[in-house]
Amino acid sequence: MAFKTTRRIAGGVAGSALLALGAATAAGGAAAAQPQIADADPSSTTHVVNDREVLAHWIDVDDASVRLANVEGSFSFNQEGTTPNDELFNVFGTALTSMCSKPAVELADAEGGVANFYVNVGGNVKKTFTVDVRDLAEDKSQETTMACSCATGMPFGQATVMGVPLSAVVEMADLEDGVNTVTAYGADGFGQPLPLRYALEKNALLVYQVNGEELSSTADSSLQLWMPETVARYFTRNVVDIELTKEAEEPELQTVDPCYRNKVNIMNYADGCVFKAGDEITFEGVADDMGSPVTAVEFSFDNGATWTSCATEGATADKWVNWQFTTSFEEAGDYRMTVRAKTADGEVSPLAATLVFEVA
Repeated sequence: MAFKTTRRIAGGVAGSALLALGAATAAGGAAAAQPQIADADPSSTTHVVNDREVLAHWIDVDDASVRLANVEGSFSFNQEGTTPNDELFNVFGTALTSMCSKPAVELADAEGGVANFYVNVGGNVKKTFTVDVRDLAEDKSQETTMACSCATGMPFGQATVMGVPLSAVVEMADLEDGVNTVTAYGADGFGQPLPLRYALEKNALLVYQVNGEELSSTADSSLQLWMPETVARYFTRNVVDIELTKEAEEPELQTVDPCYRNKVNIMNYADGCVFKAGDEITFEGVADDMGSPVTAVEFSFDNGATWTSCATEGATADKWVNWQFTTSFEEAGDYRMTVRAKTADGEVSPLAATLVFEVA
């Protein structure tokens, strides 16, 4: 299943077909849930995260939309979707530059690139060496699906990647005592130091294949470093050198900005869409916290006065929650849907995801 780009809302017959697709997906290992009424007021509209107050922006927008309390509908979700490579590579190239302080080097180079998976290993090691990651792939290769988001942005990519664990390369190194830091340097010389223990705990991968496509590059290497539940600035492209070093203190790890925790996106747009009263309408989107599992996606059609809560039991923190919510409206008018998510550690989405649409 591939994540689609932002698209029109499905209504009527199309909506029913889309709902059937969601139900079929749920039967294949995801989950379908009957919505429950959520608390009208969450723990607070202001969250304190790392001693910072973050105001929730989904409360009581003053407009003329029809307001309906406790809207019922059907809900399904899965965590299996991936972003198509052409879209993923384009978004990485743009987003990492503008939001993640990453130099403007494309994730996928121009045609004519070759697959090159050699990496040099040095630093506080008793002997430097070079390894072709492909030589480790037969015994050590792993495949997994993981999401990627910047510290201050919405979720923008999820892929099934294949690679060799960084730990396999670290195990080959004869480390000096006290090594606590790893830095993967790209061909452009850019690298972000990480606590070695963190990279190993997260099972960082030296990736050579994304969504079934072998990586190639016109740079010195086509390897990429990926880590689950980790902000995108550490996803290094064209990895040529791995430095294992002993620092006076472990490097500080950047995490998601509190304002961008528990992110929710609505994947539909409603421009030019008018739905008939009584028609089923299916809304779709993603939720991602990158650190704590999403436990529920909640919907409000009265600007945050009441919420319909849909549990996402079994969802894990390393992947997006790809959700669908289907309902219908009997009264004509303009409607505003607001979506938020909740996490296992009690966080409520601080930023709004809203969609305005018309029923005639």
